[in-house]
Amino acid sequence: MTKKAQSFRTILLAGSALAFASPAFAQTAPASGAPVSNAAQASIADIVVTATRRAERLQDVPIAISALDGAQVQAQRIDNFASITKIAPGPTFVPVKGTSTIAVQIRGKYSNNDAPGLENPVGVYIDDIYYGSLASFDANLFDVSQIAILRGPQGTTFGRNAVGGALQITNNVAELGKTDARITLTGLGNAMGQLGIESDGYVNYAIGSSLAARFAYSVKNDGGYQKNLLSGNYLDDNRVQSVRGSVTWQASERLKMTASASYTHRGGYGDGAVIVGQGALVKQVRAANGGDLHKTLLDDDGETRRHLFAGILKLEYDTDVGTIASITGYRSLNAFYQEDSDGGPLPANYPSININKEKQVSEELRFTSKFGGPFDFVSGVYFGYEDLYKGIQFNFNGTLPQSYLSVLSPGRVASQFVAGRIYNYSVGPFIEGKYKITPQLSLTAGLRYSYERKNGYTSHEGSSPFYGAPYFVELGKNGGTNSWQSFTPRFIVDYKPTRDISFYASVSKGFQGGGWVLTATSAAKALVPLAAETTWSYEIGTKSNFFDHFLTTNVAAYLSDTSNLQVRSLINGVLTDSNAGKERVKGVEVEAAIHPVAGLSIGANYAYTDAVYRSFPGCAAGGLDCTGNRVPFVSKNDFTALLDYKMDLKSGARLGFHFDDKFASPYQLIATNLQQIGVPYTRRRNVANASVSYTPPSGAWDLRLWSTNLFDKTYASNGLNYYFYHMSPAEVSAGGGAANADVERLTIAPPRVIGITFTARVGG
Repeated sequence: MTKKAQSFRTILLAGSALAFASPAFAQTAPASGAPVSNAAQASIADIVVTATRRAERLQDVPIAISALDGAQVQAQRIDNFASITKIAPGPTFVPVKGTSTIAVQIRGKYSNNDAPGLENPVGVYIDDIYYGSLASFDANLFDVSQIAILRGPQGTTFGRNAVGGALQITNNVAELGKTDARITLTGLGNAMGQLGIESDGYVNYAIGSSLAARFAYSVKNDGGYQKNLLSGNYLDDNRVQSVRGSVTWQASERLKMTASASYTHRGGYGDGAVIVGQGALVKQVRAANGGDLHKTLLDDDGETRRHLFAGILKLEYDTDVGTIASITGYRSLNAFYQEDSDGGPLPANYPSININKEKQVSEELRFTSKFGGPFDFVSGVYFGYEDLYKGIQFNFNGTLPQSYLSVLSPGRVASQFVAGRIYNYSVGPFIEGKYKITPQLSLTAGLRYSYERKNGYTSHEGSSPFYGAPYFVELGKNGGTNSWQSFTPRFIVDYKPTRDISFYASVSKGFQGGGWVLTATSAAKALVPLAAETTWSYEIGTKSNFFDHFLTTNVAAYLSDTSNLQVRSLINGVLTDSNAGKERVKGVEVEAAIHPVAGLSIGANYAYTDAVYRSFPGCAAGGLDCTGNRVPFVSKNDFTALLDYKMDLKSGARLGFHFDDKFASPYQLIATNLQQIGVPYTRRRNVANASVSYTPPSGAWDLRLWSTNLFDKTYASNGLNYYFYHMSPAEVSAGGGAANADVERLTIAPPRVIGITFTARVGG
């Protein structure tokens, strides 16, 4: 037996044992005001998803999926990317530069590279529109129909870059034949004493039987939670306004049209990073904040300005043999982000500014069959065009004797503006079919061809010790590599001995296109693109309901191998991008729940993820070999306990209670695995959320008292070693040189927040 087979067998056995040892779940919440019945409990397995581009019961889809419907999203206060990750076992949220650059990690795949055209290996799809760049999406979630996290490569049906998985967000659109409205008002306060107010809602209006319109909005003005002791302001605040309008028209018995448009504006300060580690400056910060990581010393409060627009037109035409769909999308982004990038009280890099400007047009044509026999398929083609611009202003201050910058840039402020623009043209025809060999045994086979062609430029104005001398280069011209393509197949065998029990095995390939590095230190290096990244994933799993839905268990065990992994590392202050050679990720994911009495669900999610570099020579200065190191931002163990209880009172009113509690092991912050000061701060222990709700017999309103991070745990979600900003030349020398110096700039997660939400409904 090969080592790969042995590893896969081991994690399968572990997963099978865990399925019965630890109860995680996704259940469908009953309609507001409706009593919880045995029938409602029985529908837990009947949540419907579109993970294969056709509507299916979650339990029938032979893919590792976690999903919540709109009622659960609202009840559990899942309103941004940080909270989305608690839906499924294993994913982590990685803020890189406040809201200007964020990433989601799934099964060891993530990217913190903000160069235009180098995209996230976790595909993000909002209303079937692809959001590829790390700056392009801003998840102010409101009026949501469903959120689903698909784990493992999804390239066949979702396209390029869905290597680690896909995040699928579906918003509500105008509903025919229904007139109703909802409004919520929320007051909240965090552990730093800052108050906030939020409101969201919608109006759905039926105009006859064939036309409907919907308007939804969300407004948030939440106080920050990172206090800058130098200015007195609270950073990491949340000031956002969003609107969305949609129209649905049933033009004929066969033709349906849905059009929607949305706009989001976000403002506020920058992020409130805090430094920990070595040196006198860190001691000064600690003396000022008393060890409270929600207090920091920054010379710049920063500023956030983001404007996002999206428009979608969806046409669906039903035929006797299937549905033809056309999905046309347009999105734009205009963003300005200023932050204290060094994270300390010295003006070591001031001002530090990030600018993003993006436009995207896409078209997908899709046919979904409904033959009614043993064979069905979905096929289509995707066309996309992206215009992506990124600019970064650096000002490395070498005039500060207490900073190691005085050695790297002696006696001057090294000002440099790094900018790049990429035009990306992509096309992706695909087909996937499923054949029922017997009523219990099915075979799925699919194939997608992904092609992308890129060109553009990189410009460096000014010079610095980190990013070299000025240059301007055109990319993708004069015979250089400018296109990447790949076939990405998927094969699945699933066996359902009964309606409530299934087993599956799959093999799939993921593809992430190549591109150029924005911060390359010379023109010659800027012209050499990163190679495309490919992943082969092998997965087996089971989805089961036992004893009339008393016990639900979903288990997946997988092994994935990646070649030409695209990695960004901070080496001597330089964000260096390279193809890491090879990565292997193996793991087990368990979601389970028991329902001992009516209205009560007790569940747990668990993920074991072993992500290592199988081959990564030369990952740092001096030829350091990172082979065998752990992949950053991946917790080896991630466990969440959940409890939901709904009780019907004699009056007809209903009480509801929700509680979840996460425990996750710390993760590495850099590929070298060398600097360890920041790593312990990433441990999440007893990070709990809770809510209590009351709904009167009419169901016309409800009141919810809730708390996030109930036990007020402090932990970090990201960290970078910025010793060269905060340690003096003498301190670096006394510690044995730069290789031993470590001052971590930590991004701190929010503290406890307590709030009360009032929801009113009319119509329906």
